[in-house]
Amino acid sequence: MNYTVKFQTETKYKSIAYGSGTIYSSGCGPSALCNALANAGIANVSIPTMCALAVSCGARVSGGTVEGTLLATASKKYGFTYKSTSKNADLMTHLKNGGTAICWCGTAYPLFASSSGHFIAAVGVDSIGRVIVADSYWFTGKITYNSVRCAQLRLYNNTAGLVTCNIDALGKATADRSPSYYLISKTSTTSKTTTTTTEKENENDMTYYKLLTDVPSYYKTAIQKLVDSGAMVGTGNGELNISEDLCRMATVLNNAGILDLTAPSVYKAIDDVPVYFRAAVQKLIDRGAISGTGNGELNLSYDICRSLTILDNAHLLDAVTLTDVETGEVKEE
Repeated sequence: MNYTVKFQTETKYKSIAYGSGTIYSSGCGPSALCNALANAGIANVSIPTMCALAVSCGARVSGGTVEGTLLATASKKYGFTYKSTSKNADLMTHLKNGGTAICWCGTAYPLFASSSGHFIAAVGVDSIGRVIVADSYWFTGKITYNSVRCAQLRLYNNTAGLVTCNIDALGKATADRSPSYYLISKTSTTSKTTTTTTEKENENDMTYYKLLTDVPSYYKTAIQKLVDSGAMVGTGNGELNISEDLCRMATVLNNAGILDLTAPSVYKAIDDVPVYFRAAVQKLIDRGAISGTGNGELNLSYDICRSLTILDNAHLLDAVTLTDVETGEVKEE
């Protein structure tokens, strides 16, 4: 099959505005959609036309293009359906069935982008199972720019802008963006049934990582943080059994700095409890109201300690003594 590619890097696009930038510098979102539609046989749309549509529907924002907003408008105008996913298996099945996709690449694994996000179009699968990509932001030396590209990318049919890569590499390149893929299909009366079947089939194809050591390196930092904080405890017997989708989402949150925000602490012993909470907690320990979870550990959360301190400051913890509790009497003070 012959594949085509439209380039945002044509010289004439350096002087055509796209929002606060130009098509040349910032038009990868509309360009990727143009390439996806053209290779799917849906519509042959020029890049300036698609950029104008992105601006008119509010998809062009400071810092880039909101692809989901553009797709919502373009799908009605050009007659196609789309769905989002972060599953590699979904993408491969879709491409093998003749669909195309927009892939949202990040910077953690610089396969197609290095300093900012980048949209590309996945347009097919070659004879050895590699994904065929149409990259609108093309320049001489693009696939030899860094060691990752040298190792993973190959020109397809010696055609500029068309490259191949394996699905694992593409998964790494999109791991720090969510959703990773927008799957594009021609509008069809059977599309709803086909989509449902595909989702059920691919649900069984989701990758799960049994142990922390099984988690790929590009997800491991985020997952390790969740494990260390106690937010992720697994399913027992030391097993995490965490899905790739959850790993992707954790990585996105980590890249946004959200996992580094102060999380509620758990205090194992009275000496671990901050001094400003300790008096209230000690009162209830002395009364036997707090006995911990065994092995001499309290395992009290920050929120519990804070609530007890509020009650103590209101003198509510002084209203009941251990003797009163044992005799069932409440003493007024």
